[in-house]
Amino acid sequence: MFPILNIGPLAIQTPGLLNIIGIYISILVVEKQSKRYSLNTKDVSNLIFLYLISTIIIGRLSYVFQFPSLFFENPLSIFSISSSLFDFTSGLILALLVALIFIQKKKLPLQRILDAISLPLLIFLIFLFLSLFASGNFYGKPSSLAWSIQLWGTTRHPIQIYYIIGLIPVIATNIYISRKKLIPGQLFFRTVFYLAILVVFLDFFNGNPNNLILSANLLQIIAWLVMVVFIFVNTKAKKKKDEESNFNFNS
Repeated sequence: MFPILNIGPLAIQTPGLLNIIGIYISILVVEKQSKRYSLNTKDVSNLIFLYLISTIIIGRLSYVFQFPSLFFENPLSIFSISSSLFDFTSGLILALLVALIFIQKKKLPLQRILDAISLPLLIFLIFLFLSLFASGNFYGKPSSLAWSIQLWGTTRHPIQIYYIIGLIPVIATNIYISRKKLIPGQLFFRTVFYLAILVVFLDFFNGNPNNLILSANLLQIIAWLVMVVFIFVNTKAKKKKDEESNFNFNS
C-alpha cells in the first residue's frame, strides 16, 4: 500500500512509524488509567513495555521458525525492522506468558491491571491495523466489491479497515461500561469477549492461507475458544453470586 513515507531526503517505514505512534499514545492512556485504578504507574508502564518488546521478539522468532529459508539466504534480515517479517498473532499471544510472569513476580493486582490496560490495548490495535494496511500484510480474500483494494496482484477485501471500523464500537462500549461499578477484571474480560466476536465475524475475510488449520482459520478458532471460556466463567461467577445472595437472604 504505502510502506514508505518520504519526507525530504528521509525514507521512513510507515508501518513502523504508525506502531511507534500507537505505542506512545497507548502508554499515555495507560498512565491515566493507572491512576484511575489506584495502580503504580511505573509498574504498569514497565509491564506494557515488556509486553510490546516480547511481542516483537517472539513475533520475529516465530516467523523465522516458519520460514527459515528466507533467513538462511540473508541472516542479517533477522534484525530487519520490516513488519512483513513478523508473526504478530504468535507474538501477541505468547507475549502474554511473559507479562503474566512479570505480574506474578511483582505481585501486582492482576484484575485491576487488566482493566487499566483494556482501553490502551484497543487504541494500540487501531494503529496496529493501520500499520498492517500500510504494509499490505494481513490481507483479505479476493473481492470485486466497490471498496476492494488492489493488493498482491488482485482486488481484495480491506480487512485491516474492517477491523479498524469494528474496533470503534468496541472502544465506545469499553468507555461506557468502565463507568459502571464492576467486579475487578470484568471490564477486561468483557472487552476481550467483544474482540473475540469481532474476530469470528471479520476473519472470515482473511485471505492468508498460512492462518488455516484443517481448513479452519486459526484466529477464529482462538476467538471461539475465548468466547466459550468467557461464557463458562461468567455463568459460573453469576451462579456463585446468586447462591451467596440466597444464602444471605435466608440468613
